[in-house]
Amino acid sequence: MKILLSIFNIICAKVSEKKTFKVLLLSVISFSSIISFKNITFNLYFNSVYKEYAEFIKSLDFNVFSEPGITFPIWGYGFIHLLGENKLIVLLIQQALTFYSLLYLDRILIKYNLIKRMDLFRISLLLSLPWFLFHTQMWPKSIASNLLLIGVLLIIEYLKTNNSSKLLFSSFLFGLLHNFRPDYLYLSIVLYFLIIIFSNKRNYKTFCLPLIQYVMLIPWMIFTFHQTGKAIPTSSNAGHVLFIGLGQLPNNIWGITPVDEDPEKIKILTAEFGPNFKSDNHKEDIFLKQKFKEYVIKNPGEWVKKCFFAFRLLTLDPFFVGNVGNFQQNKISNIKEIRKLESNFYEMKFKENLSLIKQTKWDFSYTEVFQLIITVYTKIYGMMLFAAFLIFFLIVAVKSKFKNILNSMEVILLIIIGYQMSISIFAFHMPVYNTSIYIFYLLMTNLLFQKYLSIKQ
Repeated sequence: MKILLSIFNIICAKVSEKKTFKVLLLSVISFSSIISFKNITFNLYFNSVYKEYAEFIKSLDFNVFSEPGITFPIWGYGFIHLLGENKLIVLLIQQALTFYSLLYLDRILIKYNLIKRMDLFRISLLLSLPWFLFHTQMWPKSIASNLLLIGVLLIIEYLKTNNSSKLLFSSFLFGLLHNFRPDYLYLSIVLYFLIIIFSNKRNYKTFCLPLIQYVMLIPWMIFTFHQTGKAIPTSSNAGHVLFIGLGQLPNNIWGITPVDEDPEKIKILTAEFGPNFKSDNHKEDIFLKQKFKEYVIKNPGEWVKKCFFAFRLLTLDPFFVGNVGNFQQNKISNIKEIRKLESNFYEMKFKENLSLIKQTKWDFSYTEVFQLIITVYTKIYGMMLFAAFLIFFLIVAVKSKFKNILNSMEVILLIIIGYQMSISIFAFHMPVYNTSIYIFYLLMTNLLFQKYLSIKQ
C-alpha cells in the first residue's frame, strides 16, 4: 500500500510540472487519434450534406443540393469541407483546437486558483478517453464543443476581471458556435442574463453577447429565408428529435420507436405530406412538434415514464465511447451479440446478458480485443464520472442545506450541465450530445469534491 501511495505521489508531482502535462496531454490526444484513425470516415454524420454546403459556399448555387429546401443540418461543417475530404487534415485541425482549449482551461484554473489540487484534476483529465475520442470523428460536434468551452472560459474571465474584450471575444465564439451546432442558442440567452446578474460592470457592452451572436447568424437566416420563406436561426430537426425521443421508452403507448425511420412517424408524415416528405424540412418540423405536444398532453403519465427511462439511459450511457472498433458501421465480430448485450444493459436485464455471454461463441481477433478493452474502459470511466457528479452534488447540496454553496462560475457550469441533461431527459438522449459538455462535468465534479472536503472539515 505504501509503495502504491509513493508511486501515486510521484505521478502527481510529475503531472504538476507544466511541460510534463503538455507532453502527456499531447500523447493522449495522439494515442486516441491513432487507435481511431482506421475507422475515421466521411461516410457518417451527414458529411455528404456538408459536402454539398461546401459546394454551395463556393458557388452560391442552390442547385447543388440533392434535397431542395434543405435547412438541416446547419452549415458550419461545410466550411471545413472546403479543405476537401482529407481526414488527416481535418483530424489535425480538430485535435489542435482540443489541445489549445485544454491548455487554456488549465491556465485559467491556475491563474484564478479555481482548483486546489491541479495535479488530481490533470490526472482525471488525462484519463478522460470519452473526451479525447469524441474529437476523432468527422463531425461539427468536435469544433462546436471546443468553441463552447473557450467561450465559457472567456465569460468566467470577464466576470473575474471586468475586461470587456473577453466578453466580446466570447460573443464572437458563441456566434461561430451556433453556425456549427444550434443547440446552444437558447443556452446563450440564459448565460447572458447570468452575466448581468453576476457582473460588477453593467453597461452597453454587456448587450454584445446576444447581439453579436445573432448578427453572426444572419447569413444562415438569409439562407433559410430563401429555402422556406422564413428566417430561421436554428436548423429544422427539433420536431423529428422530439417525436422519436418518445420512442426511447420501450413498449410505449404511442407505438413509436427511437429510430430515424420510425414507422409511426412515416405513417403520419405520409398522411399529411404524401410519400415524398422529409422529416427535417421546415413544414414537417413544425408538424412533428405539434404532434409531440398532442401526444404528451394526451398521455402525460407515459411521457413522465419516458423521462425517467431517459434518465436511466443517461446514467448508464452518459458519454461517447468512441469508434475504435468501428461500431457505427458494425464492422466488428459478434456485433449482433454486442448490440443485444447493450440493449439488455440499458433495460437492466443482467441475467439475460449473463446467459447470452455464456451461450455465444465469441470470435474476436487480438486487435478487436484491444478495441473492446478501450471501449469498455471508456464507458466505465464515463459512468463513474457521471455518478460522481450526481453523488457529490447531492451530498454538498444536502449538507449545506442548499444555502450559499455556489459561486458565479459554479452556477454557470451547473446551468450548462442542467441544460444538456434536460435535452437528454425531455427530448432525446444520445451520449454524443452529452459529451459536448464533458469537460464541464469533469470540472464541476472536481469543484464539488473540493466543497465536500471543506464541508466535512
